[in-house]
Amino acid sequence: GQLDGATQQGAAPRELTAEEQQAGEFATRVLATTEEVWGKRFPTDFGKTYRPPTLVLYSGVTQSPCGGASGATGPFYCPADKKAYLDTDFFATMAKKLGAKGDFAAAYVIAHEVAHHVQNELGIIPQVNKARQGASEVQANALTVRLELQADCLSGVWASDVGGLLEPGDIEEALNAAR
Repeated sequence: GQLDGATQQGAAPRELTAEEQQAGEFATRVLATTEEVWGKRFPTDFGKTYRPPTLVLYSGVTQSPCGGASGATGPFYCPADKKAYLDTDFFATMAKKLGAKGDFAAAYVIAHEVAHHVQNELGIIPQVNKARQGASEVQANALTVRLELQADCLSGVWASDVGGLLEPGDIEEALNAAR
């Protein structure tokens, strides 16, 4: 997968802060583990070749084919461009405001966004979007919840496959991040 950088709309490119650089390096390492896991699983489990997403790191606000986003939006996956978007301040926000401290919690969130890409590659997101069109608001929301839970499950597959990287307390970190 690729790592793209984006800045605020209309803002000139600027030097990355040390924290942003560190976040980018961390995200790149996590993305590589997701590529390894899904690159092995797709041919054996689904008979397909895995095409990894691009991870877009941005600061402040960004635009995607799925709409605009800010740090308050949180990480998101846009099926239209097959990119996962992550604000560089996200890791600090997770630790301070959400109480989800630690590397594994942040890695789990990236794996969750990649899991949405897996769902898209398998045709699940288009199926859910089609089903939502004819559904009531309650039914549409239930489908969205199921999609999120499946992404959590797929994140668990990733966590299991990179199990050698886990340390005591990592599962608790991930559960706090998923809440």
